[in-house]
Amino acid sequence: MKTLQITKAAEIARKYHKGSFRTSGEGNKIDYFKHCEGVAEMVSKITDDPEMICAAYLHDTIEDIEKADKKLSLESLTKEISSLGINVLRYVEALSHDKNKEDYQAYIERIASDKKLRIIKVCDMIWNVTESPSDRQREKYRNSLFTLFSALIKK
Repeated sequence: MKTLQITKAAEIARKYHKGSFRTSGEGNKIDYFKHCEGVAEMVSKITDDPEMICAAYLHDTIEDIEKADKKLSLESLTKEISSLGINVLRYVEALSHDKNKEDYQAYIERIASDKKLRIIKVCDMIWNVTESPSDRQREKYRNSLFTLFSALIKK
């Protein structure tokens, strides 16, 4: 399901990740947008909620704003995201991890407390694992997925 809202989210993600690359465990450079697109596609197989799919496209944009074109700002990004709906901005902000304010385990536990965020984050981690992460990253994902899945059992 591609709506105008989802198409716009993809365009925003492409714009803010333009020129950014991820590195696989083998050292291969991967266009960052491919990650966003992959996570959004996985989320769209689980739900038809357009706000969640939009947030999946945009889940890394706030965290990675410093890597964006210098002409792009956090203020302009949040304005563009909010044009997609207040929940989209709320989800993207919640999925953003500020390492200076919150340790990673607290971040994962916070995400685990919200069903919609949990779905997006699990899809993000599954996609990350497909990119052949290092042993250290694999262990981090394993522990985080355990926390996220444990939250499902407790509910």
